[in-house]
Amino acid sequence: MENRTMEKEMQQANSFLDFYYMKAAQIENQWNMYSDQVEKLAVDRWQSSAALENTQKWLLDVRGESQQVRESLEESQGKVERSRFGLAELHIELEKERFNKKRIEEELETVRRKATRLRARTEGSSLLEKLQQELRDYKEILKCSICHDKPKEVKFQFQYLVFYGLLCGA
Repeated sequence: MENRTMEKEMQQANSFLDFYYMKAAQIENQWNMYSDQVEKLAVDRWQSSAALENTQKWLLDVRGESQQVRESLEESQGKVERSRFGLAELHIELEKERFNKKRIEEELETVRRKATRLRARTEGSSLLEKLQQELRDYKEILKCSICHDKPKEVKFQFQYLVFYGLLCGA
């Protein structure tokens, strides 16, 4: 019996041993699986940290570019503002030029009207002078051809013929 007990204990010990070997194999498999997961997580962590580092560099670059774009925008807005101011000045200058041009045109029209009136007076006075000269010429014709002082005596007849009488013996 003692043998049997021992044998039984041996069998029991062997079955415990098998059980523990199986348990150890399971634990080893779990260990390998967890170890693989840890390695994957380490690789993922390394890749994530590299991606984070690249993203931070990219963010830093974007911030720098953003600052440059802001400065460029501010500079462009300043140029636009200066251009608007210059354009406003040019509009004011243009309006002044238009006003001056209109004023000069009005003055020119006034001077033209005055010149036209003066020309009309001059032509009228020259016409008057011509008429006065013609009247003097006719008066000269009507003076006596001998004494040149007395007017000739004119007589009209029925058919409107003009006869001159001779006073001074001519």
